[in-house]
Amino acid sequence: MADTGGFFDGGNAGSGISTEAPLTAKATALQAPLIAYFYLKENRYFEFGKSEPEGAVIPLEIIGPGSPFIASTYALVDPSSPQILIGDTLRAEWLALDGTPSFQSADVVVNSKDYWIPIAIPDNELKRLEGLEVEVVFFHLPQAGGAKPSPAQKVFVAPELGRKPALEVEGVANDVLEAAAFPDGVTVSLQPIENLRACYGIEILWTQSPDHWVERQRRLAVNPKQTMAFHIAPEVYQAHVGRRVTVRYVIYLGARLSPNFYWNPGVVTEVSFEVI
Repeated sequence: MADTGGFFDGGNAGSGISTEAPLTAKATALQAPLIAYFYLKENRYFEFGKSEPEGAVIPLEIIGPGSPFIASTYALVDPSSPQILIGDTLRAEWLALDGTPSFQSADVVVNSKDYWIPIAIPDNELKRLEGLEVEVVFFHLPQAGGAKPSPAQKVFVAPELGRKPALEVEGVANDVLEAAAFPDGVTVSLQPIENLRACYGIEILWTQSPDHWVERQRRLAVNPKQTMAFHIAPEVYQAHVGRRVTVRYVIYLGARLSPNFYWNPGVVTEVSFEVI
């Protein structure tokens, strides 16, 4: 994991969506689009995690410097409904519920009813929707004329996180933890992070040199405006007296604790100390 922070590029996990594989089920009516991102290294799409009441949560870090997801956000449209015919056109619309001007894609001609059709939203348009609740639909434009909207997919474009504080480890003074003084365990605390969402996750890693995990805890933020506290059992550190320890945290951006959005806030948020 890089000390400079950012996404941990370990490859995307889970089942992706391929636009080169035929749809396994045929729709009987227009379906709400899937909101997905494209991972170039694996040539696959992955659906954004969903939460209530936000819907699909898009963390804006995906368009930041060094992100592997630049220019990669799409509405995936299922064209298999009997209403859609070869030669018809489709158009995606991202409609902000506060009245902010919507984004409309260019029209896409349906050349096949057997595969997902990806319709991109540019990064600058996504940025414009920052912090807004959005409904994404596609319009079916038959060759005979008219336009019919699909059901809507709820989306929240989540602002980037603010300053990331360093962890605080109970009992550490002058870069030292005296193990015998804390026979019942210690608390690792993380002060609130601006724009952290309840559906985001925090994971702490208690490691000893060179990079051996001794303790790993993960949980949802749930109450993101409150300090998060993790209890570290005494055996975690009492068995490692005389060794140097580093405690760090990572953030699961978006919803559903997706390992694809495993995000490192950087070395400045870590705490290192000797256990005596």
